[in-house]
This record gives sequence, C-alpha cells and structure tokens, in this order.
Amino acid sequence: MRLAYFTPLPPSKSGIADYNRELLPYLAKGAEIDVFVSIDREQRENQHETDFSVYNAIHFDEINAQHPYDLCIYHQGNNPYHEYIYDRAIATPGLLVLHENCLHHLIAWKTLGRDDRDGYWDEMFYGYGLQGARIAEMRAGGVGSEYQQFALPLNRRLVNRSLGIIVHNEYAASQLEGLREEIPVEVIPHHLSPKVFDLDGWDRSETRRSLGIAEDAWIIASLGFVTQSKRIPAVLTAFKKLLSIMPNAIYLIVGEDHWKWSVAPLIDEMELTDKVRITGYTTDRDFFRYLNALDVMVNLRYPTAGETSGTLIRALGAGKPVIVTNHGQFGELPDEICLKVNPGPDEEHELYARLRELAYRPTLRESLSRRAAAWARENCEIGRSAAHSLAFAEQIVEHRKSAKLPPLDTGYQIEFKDQPAIKLDRDEALKYVAGFFTKDPNATGYLQKHGQRIAETMELIPKGSGSEKLLELSSYLQMAPLIKRYGNYGEITVTNWWSGKPKQKQIGIKNSETGEDLKFKVLNLDVERDKFPFPDDHFDVALCCELIEHLTADPMHMLIELNRVLKWGGLLIVTTPNISSAFSLGKALAGNSPYVYGEYNPKSPGDRHSREYAPSEVKVALNAAGFKVTRLYTRDLWCKMDEPFLRSLDQTGVPRSLRGDNIFAVGRKMSTIFDRYPDGLYD
Repeated sequence: MRLAYFTPLPPSKSGIADYNRELLPYLAKGAEIDVFVSIDREQRENQHETDFSVYNAIHFDEINAQHPYDLCIYHQGNNPYHEYIYDRAIATPGLLVLHENCLHHLIAWKTLGRDDRDGYWDEMFYGYGLQGARIAEMRAGGVGSEYQQFALPLNRRLVNRSLGIIVHNEYAASQLEGLREEIPVEVIPHHLSPKVFDLDGWDRSETRRSLGIAEDAWIIASLGFVTQSKRIPAVLTAFKKLLSIMPNAIYLIVGEDHWKWSVAPLIDEMELTDKVRITGYTTDRDFFRYLNALDVMVNLRYPTAGETSGTLIRALGAGKPVIVTNHGQFGELPDEICLKVNPGPDEEHELYARLRELAYRPTLRESLSRRAAAWARENCEIGRSAAHSLAFAEQIVEHRKSAKLPPLDTGYQIEFKDQPAIKLDRDEALKYVAGFFTKDPNATGYLQKHGQRIAETMELIPKGSGSEKLLELSSYLQMAPLIKRYGNYGEITVTNWWSGKPKQKQIGIKNSETGEDLKFKVLNLDVERDKFPFPDDHFDVALCCELIEHLTADPMHMLIELNRVLKWGGLLIVTTPNISSAFSLGKALAGNSPYVYGEYNPKSPGDRHSREYAPSEVKVALNAAGFKVTRLYTRDLWCKMDEPFLRSLDQTGVPRSLRGDNIFAVGRKMSTIFDRYPDGLYD
C-alpha cells in the first residue's frame, strides 16, 4: 500500500508533529510512505529518514501523477501548521485523522485573519445555514466570543469530503458535523510515546537537581501549550489555597504561552512569582525531564476542541497521578486511573479538594500511578495503534476499488460558477418570443407588460455549454423558447403551478413569424406541498419568476425543494414585485394598498398576489433555504417615481438600488442547513 502522508514534523512546535515522528516508523513496517510537509526546515531536517521519504507538499501533484498513491492520509489539527493539509484534503479526498474536532480557529485564521470576510461567511453558511451566516457577520464585525469557536467546530466541509475518518476518542466521533452514514469512522486511541518507557530507568532526584527543583518540593504541573481552555487561572487559584497547607508546593507551567492575555501578569497579581515557574517552549528531552520530576499533573480542558491530549497519555503512561476535567473526551477516561473535576462554578473548589486529597493520601497517589501506567501501556501501545491505522487505511483503499463509497460531495468545488451570462438583443428577443403568441391576447398583453422583466431575467442566466439542465417553475412558456434559443441548455424542464396531483402534459407552440414549432413537457406541480419529482442534485439553474408572491402557505417548502434538486453551486434566480419600492410606498402614502396586484380575481383566484416581499425578505428566505445571495437589486418596470420623492426616501438609508418596483435575486446553493420557518416570514 502506497500512502501520501500529510503532517507537520519536528522541529515545528506541534504536538501532531511529535505524534507522527513517533508513529511513522511503525507505520512504515506495513506500507510505503511519502510524507508531505509545508515548511522547508521540516523537509531538510527529516530528509535522511530511512523509514519514509519527506517532500515539500508543493510537489505532491507531480509525484502522484508519476506514481499514483493508493490513499492520502491527512493529520488535521486546529492551527496554522495545518492549513495546507486542510486545503489538500478538500481538493484530494482521503483518510482524515482528525486530532481536534474543532477547526473553527484554523478557518477563522485563514479567512478573517486575512480580512476575507466573505470566505468566513461562506464557511459558516455551509456549516450552519442562516444562523451561521448571521454569527459570521457579527464575528466579522468584532462581536463574538472564544467559546463560540468551540461551540461551532466548523468541521462539516472536511468531514463531508473524506473517504474515512480516524478520531482518538468517542466524544470526537460524536462531534462530526453532517456525517454521511456511508463514511466509515474509526476510534483509534492516541498512542503512548515509547520514550515514556525510558523514564523507568531515570533517577528522579537527579532530574530534579538538574532542573533546579528542591528534592522535598511537591510539584504540580500543567504540560503543553498554554491556552485559555486549559483553565490556568482556576489552577492558580486552587494552588494558592493549597499553599496554606502545603508550603513546599510548586506549580510548573511547562509549555509555550499561547493565551492571548498571557498568564504571567496574573501570576504577579496573585503574588505567586516565587511559587510558579513558566518554562516556555521545551525540547522533547526537557519535556520528559519535567514529566519525571513532577508529583501531580493537572490537565484541565474546557471548552474542548475534542482532542486527546498527548501530554496526558504520556503522564498516565509514566504513572503520574492526574487530575482532568470531567467533560468530553476526558470524561471517557476510567475513574480508576485519574481524578476528575466538573466544569462550572465549583471547579476551583473541586480542584483544591482533589489536590489536597492527593497531598495527604500517598496510598491514593500510589494506586492511581500503578493503574494509570498499566492502562496506558496496554491500551495505547504504539505498535497496536499503527496496526489499527494501517488496517483501517487498507479498508478504505478496498472500498474505493470496489466502489462501495458513494460519489463525493463536490460542494467545495462549486460547479457552473464562472459561465458568462446570456447575451441578447432585447428588442429582437421579445419580438421573437411574441411570434409564438400572436393569437393569444392574454399572453400578448402579459409580454407587453413583463417583456423588460423577462429580458432582464434572461441576462442573469448563465449561458450553457449544451449539457446543463434548467428548471423553470410556473412557466407561461414565454421564457422557455428564449432559453432554448439563446441559452444552449441540454434539458429544459417547465412546470405549471396548480393544486392538484402532479401530472405532465405536452404543450406545443408555433412561431407565426419563423414557422418554428416547439414542444415542451409541462409538469403540473403544487410547489407548496409536493415533493418535486426530480432527483437530488439534478439541475444547474432554476428560475422562480413572479411566483413566490402568489404562494399562500409555505414558500420555504418550495425553496428547500429547489435546494434539493439543484446541484452544489447551482443557481436559483428569483424575481418578484417589491413591496418596499418607491412606487408601493407612494401608493401607501396616498392612502392606497401598496400591493402591485392585490385585487381579488373571482375568475382566477390564484392570480392575485398573496404576499409581496421586500428585498431583505427575499434574501432571508434564500439564505434560510441554503442559498448565498450573490446578486440582489431592483428595477423600475411599472412606474418611476419623481426625484423629490426618491430624495425623501434616501433619508431612510435604504439604497435606491433596492427601491425599484421589481426584485431580482440570484442565489447559489452553498448549504444544506435550513431554517425551516425563518422569523419575519413565518409566525
């Protein structure tokens, strides 16, 4: 089995780099592995490895083309070291090893961190729909919290693009967003570093002397990068209280300070400078020296990114008494091998009680130490972890060969995005379509009234290449001939809105000027109630022109069905009268109804407008149905108001581009997360 293996490597300051530097020699016993890194120093300092080859990731496509890999394996973390891995995993799906289920910090860094607000909006919209988009707009404006990033892990896109997923704990498996049942997930425990076994022969007293730590000191330590979620202020508070009964206690913070507020000022403020030592980043050897020297490890984590702590596994394997947060993946640990504290208002009190318990009960420390070492050395043995990973990788490769996996979600590589729009001579086009209806006075009258709106809509439609499929809802068969003539679509499906059972009939129209005879299959469809009789992801473009204002009960049913039958990245074009237009507001101020067409029609009750929309409402409806609005504007097609009235409306702050009497909206399918009954549209 030939594997392309994407991971950072030492000397980069990454736990995942250390993890894979230990694991790779064991994996290489059962596979041919090429490792792809993004930092030149990683490549230089690992180029002489005999178990695996190391290349810069920019050469992957070239190497893969010459000698294709059976599978790509992606070790994904939640920091900038993993940006290139995320991007490649999206482009070339493979086996995802998700070390942290929360990827929000990485995605925020690669979008908002580069002032790409639109990119962040897209990711939040893809993952969480309308609500995610609203949160994205707030966070882009500087309103948000660190906790939001943990609560919204933003892993849906990467999960959906994977052939299989490895996580290190059950909690992480439960946090995979939008996981399709066809994607296999395997929980493989985080391995125990083989270097831990070397500690069995180390002299603890000598280690302490080399670190400048008194032999009789009682050492509490937190290991790894310092972040807000590691609850260091709570540990400091409990530690300060402990000093009243354990004056020989020392607290070591072993790791680089990545907390944006830094813990050093807090230590000074609490007058703990003489009792707390911050080491900063340590080499691997120094890490194990501190691990050997400590008495108790405090490994709190809240909120959690779903990671299994490699430092925690090392501490357990070294037989160190450990205190963890009773939440998420840490709550899965057997109660026999560690002590736990609950997150919440009593966290500091519980932590102090656990520390005091360990300080006064040497037999408890000894029993925890013995059981922790036995558990970690049996369940996290590195050879077993490597064999498990290889077996799962082989399973994914076999599934690909036998086509057991479904087609991949192509949502990230949006189709039909950059096609040029249809270009036409409006007068010529309208004259052409009028030739089909010379004997139909109603159709002729409609064309005279709506001709410019029809032409405007046509110019929003991308020109096809001969294979694309288009759906037109509630067709009067006036746009369909134009699309056939100018659009170059391989399939044009038209429907007629009605309240009976779905049924199809063929309608023919003949152009009296050209002699052209066209036939269209027209499907009678209740768009507010029926499931559309089309497969998922079928159409490239859908038109919903002058229809939504007629619906009486459930427009979101129609929009969500349109989302279902459109391909990822497909376009929905909506046109409808604008109830907040200058024309409608002028009518209202004159004491009349603002509706363009609100009159009852006894002969055809469905013709009147049930509800007319403002542009902002159209945007909400489209967003709620999973469409990103890429264009939203209005045109004056019925009546243009005078300049003094328009100037008075300018004072409201609404741009004139949204004061025309007809709305034109273009939405692109970019999410399948729906707000079924959005506020403002439904009671």
